[in-house]
Amino acid sequence: MKENGNESGRAKKAILHFMKKKTPGFIGLVILILLVLVAIFADVLAPVKMQQGTLPGNPLFNCTHPWWMLDDSQKQLEISMGTIYWLGTDNLGRDVLSYIIYGARTSVILCIGVTLLTTLVALVIGITSAVIGGWYDLIVQRIVDAWQCIPGMLISILIMNILGKGMLQMILVMAIPGGIGQSRLFRSAAMSMKDSGYVEASGLMGGTAIWKMLQHVVPNIMPIIVVTAAGGLGSTVMMEAALNFLGFGVKVGTPSWGYMITNQGRANMYTAPYLSIIPGISIGIMVLAANIFGDSIRDELDPRLRGVTGSLKANKLEKIRTKLRGQLGLVAEEAD
Repeated sequence: MKENGNESGRAKKAILHFMKKKTPGFIGLVILILLVLVAIFADVLAPVKMQQGTLPGNPLFNCTHPWWMLDDSQKQLEISMGTIYWLGTDNLGRDVLSYIIYGARTSVILCIGVTLLTTLVALVIGITSAVIGGWYDLIVQRIVDAWQCIPGMLISILIMNILGKGMLQMILVMAIPGGIGQSRLFRSAAMSMKDSGYVEASGLMGGTAIWKMLQHVVPNIMPIIVVTAAGGLGSTVMMEAALNFLGFGVKVGTPSWGYMITNQGRANMYTAPYLSIIPGISIGIMVLAANIFGDSIRDELDPRLRGVTGSLKANKLEKIRTKLRGQLGLVAEEAD
């Protein structure tokens, strides 16, 4: 019971410390949690529910502007029909607010799936290459070098042409190439751990390569893994939007912010610009929150960055230097 209490106390203290010292990062974390909750409870929050995997439309309200842009007669028409489109409708009469809510589910699933699979691929390639070493490391690293010479977007487009559109295909297309490139970072971190004394001692005591990886290497590079995974959330959303813009994204009818910009938004840019602006703002908020949270986690977990950034701490350090100079001056005068 005491151990559980101590662990909960440490967790609470860590959260309060993060909230106080890294307020922007904490705000980013809150935004990400809210997006996850929106994705989980999308069926409850959305005014219009999905039917057979797609949102139903209303041909009477094609490209209806958001509620605050309507005149009184248009508002009365929506009220009489029993539906209020707070963010307007698209070219098929589908509710934009419901589309944005369900699109959050697509983005969250992609972020979680791509982040987990990318990290797994990078760990398997990078750590095995570092721990096993020898000819295996040489061959794997030459393959990684050759892979990184090819533009990532070109690889993604080629794979999507072969596999077709869909959520699973997008996760594979974004995760596997990203994991191969990210493996170099994990390999470098694992190489530094491999040369430490306790890893070598584990090998002398009969520990296998898998044992050394799981017991010693992975736990000691966990801060790097967490920072890299958190920092990749924003790029995942941007990659999904780019693939949708090029026509290699989710299946037709699947709510997606990138798909909305590509199809409804681009086709109605002049008559209904909100179809691009609203999902664009949603993507921007998610990317900004993910990047700020990732940077804050990096600052907290990286000992080289902890406690040396920020204007307030810089001012304190300057005051300490001035005080030390004064003390050294007094000592020198007394010696004279």
